[in-house]
Amino acid sequence: MKKYKITKILPILIILFCFKFQVKAQNISFFTDYLNNVLVFDNGNLKQLEHLPVKSYVLGNNAFAYQDNAGNFKVYHNHFLHTLSSFVSSYTVSDNLIAWKMNTQLKVFDNSSSLTLSIAATDCFVGDDIVVWFDDTQKKLKAYYEKEIYELDDALGTGTMNGVFMGENIVAFVDSHGYLGVFYEGEIENLGYYDRIKSLKVGRDIIAFVEEPLNNFQVYYFGDVSDLESFEPKSYKVGDAFVAYVDANDYLKVFYNYKHETISFDKPNFYEVADEVMVFGLQNYFKVWYKGKVFTLDSHIPQDYKMNNNIVVWIDPLGNLKLFDREKVETISYETIDEFEIHGSCVKYKFGVNSENIYSNGKTYKND
Repeated sequence: MKKYKITKILPILIILFCFKFQVKAQNISFFTDYLNNVLVFDNGNLKQLEHLPVKSYVLGNNAFAYQDNAGNFKVYHNHFLHTLSSFVSSYTVSDNLIAWKMNTQLKVFDNSSSLTLSIAATDCFVGDDIVVWFDDTQKKLKAYYEKEIYELDDALGTGTMNGVFMGENIVAFVDSHGYLGVFYEGEIENLGYYDRIKSLKVGRDIIAFVEEPLNNFQVYYFGDVSDLESFEPKSYKVGDAFVAYVDANDYLKVFYNYKHETISFDKPNFYEVADEVMVFGLQNYFKVWYKGKVFTLDSHIPQDYKMNNNIVVWIDPLGNLKLFDREKVETISYETIDEFEIHGSCVKYKFGVNSENIYSNGKTYKND
């Protein structure tokens, strides 16, 4: 396995703010009132952003990006509204970065400052801490990370980009020589020929993969490669620094903090991973695994549940809206819920006729 430091192409000299995004998501959501005013919910405070309906929006865990009624692209972040451009072709919001395109021009909004990454970007991939794109003029695969631009691969000979597998703070890619490269914390590692990789999945600080011809199950974990199983798992999913999988014997297992743990010797009804949480069904019980602990949430598997930012929200058999938030279970509402979403550390839900509530830090806020 080859490991080497790569050259930093462009230091970003102008930094408007020296602090970083908080690790924990901000309490940001929004309301639309009966006059179509757009109000942002920011840690219990409401601020009017627009007096006309927006054309589009994406709400992330730390920022609210949208096109206003005139097509201007704006971002609300850290208590301020930023107007970024007069139009936008497409945009993506992650926990810490916002990437947007103006035709072929690619830009990034990072910690309240913006930067042009490329004037001729084709494919673009966005993680929480990394933006990866193919520069069609230079024929190079590049990455933006920690306010610097890195060159990942020179594809001048082929003129095309190969596969990219995006995680939150790590990316795997197939270089122009057919090797599987990993970009992690400013360095590239070579994991061997991509043709030998039967499958792979990328999360935060972790890549899980099956390598032929032996079909052994391995992880790239905080910069090191380790074997997990001698046999290919029946399925696997990755989150933030952990991987959950059903092994060849139908056991549900987790690899976390350099340790293997068998969660169940019975085959799960299902399992799903997001951030540092795994929800799963076992003998029709609805359960959650969080940082090495297992909690039973309900005696029935809900038809509707959502996960984000280490929060699980679901509707129980009685129709109540419930919340699991880092080892604590609460009932949010006893109303008949039409729909619900998780916005950062908030839960927004709708019921009745145009009634919207936001649940945040143990309090309920209404749109009336």
